[in-house]
Amino acid sequence: MAMDNFKEEIVTKHRAGLSTAVYYFCWVTIVLFGIVGIFMLQGVLQSIGRAAFPWPDLILAAVLIGTAVLLYIKKDTLRVEYEYTFTNGTLDVSMVLNNSKRKYLAEIPLKLVESCGSVSCPAFNRYINDSGIKKHNWFLNREANLIYLYFTKNAVRHLAVIEPSAEMQQMIRSKGYLGFGVWQDA
Repeated sequence: MAMDNFKEEIVTKHRAGLSTAVYYFCWVTIVLFGIVGIFMLQGVLQSIGRAAFPWPDLILAAVLIGTAVLLYIKKDTLRVEYEYTFTNGTLDVSMVLNNSKRKYLAEIPLKLVESCGSVSCPAFNRYINDSGIKKHNWFLNREANLIYLYFTKNAVRHLAVIEPSAEMQQMIRSKGYLGFGVWQDA
């Protein structure tokens, strides 16, 4: 019985200090803006029926509450991880938001890949400058050993840049999953 080739990896940001600080600042802002906005809205509602309606206070309360809600909705995008799962010639890519929400991005059968290799390879520059290709940046660390995958799926040309480990790169290159001459060396 043949063994499956299986490897799963989670890619995290190497220098996450700034994004973590921004994430916690975002939470402080959500709470502060929410509380101040609600108190301002309460003051506006209590002044209904008086001589002059406080329009500036109503607008400011709406802006504060709206900002708090928007930050609450978008806060998880500050803590992103990518998950790569390689199984017998198929690479699945998912985005994990704040360790709680998973968004499935793509399934890439390596038999569809027409060209791949290091982003330092000259072939990558040919694809990156083509405006007819849908580009996917599924990596977090620019200084990592990034590779690109150029493939056509459902009549759409794609260029995905990922940062797999050296072990996963070796699995991608081995066992004949890629066609002859598909892997481009720098």
